[in-house]
Amino acid sequence: MSSTIAVVGAGPGLGRAIARRFGSAGHPVALIARSRQRLEAIAASLRAEGITASVYPADVTDTPGLTAALSAAAGELGRIGVMSYSPGATWDHAPGRVPDLAAMGITSALETTPESARAQFDLLMAGALAASRAVLPAMRQARDGALLFTTGMSAVLPMPMMGSTGIATAGLRNWASAVRDDLAKDGVYVGHVSIGLPIMPGPGEGDPGAIAERWFQLAQTRDTFETTIGF
Repeated sequence: MSSTIAVVGAGPGLGRAIARRFGSAGHPVALIARSRQRLEAIAASLRAEGITASVYPADVTDTPGLTAALSAAAGELGRIGVMSYSPGATWDHAPGRVPDLAAMGITSALETTPESARAQFDLLMAGALAASRAVLPAMRQARDGALLFTTGMSAVLPMPMMGSTGIATAGLRNWASAVRDDLAKDGVYVGHVSIGLPIMPGPGEGDPGAIAERWFQLAQTRDTFETTIGF
């Protein structure tokens, strides 16, 4: 059996699509996010397709809770060999619906305060570090693993309206790029996909299934650190 994929920040759009793509290839799926109810619905849809899927509710800003969830997933489903991290990092919404940045805790560059920057850092950067630290020891011991980080356009291009989140996503991209060569020596792939368009079902690059397929191929070939979509 293939190693487990942990989808951290799993939602009904991109998170489910990534879980479905890797799950269909034989990876047991561990779904991690705050809402058990939402996770159970995603898991049920995956199980209906014959995919092994379990839920492990946790808040990515709670390091002990997130670490415990990943440990439980590995204990029940097997070693985590792929970790996908993308909580709130991209716009995953219905057609015609404009995201409410303020409701998402995102402030513009001029309006960014230490508090708003810290909140996005905890969600996007600190959570990624905690999840990575939880799964890396087993990956490095097995000399096989993959860390997959999905962010928005502000990780690559400064965007005034995405001030607080850009600080965090750019930091995550910087860290991922800085560790990728060292981890590659241990057989661990590190990849980053930055998405610059709304994620919604349909034709085009923004389809969750299309993005998930791109992630799957990157994790297989391991020949590219970074891919941008919709720039």
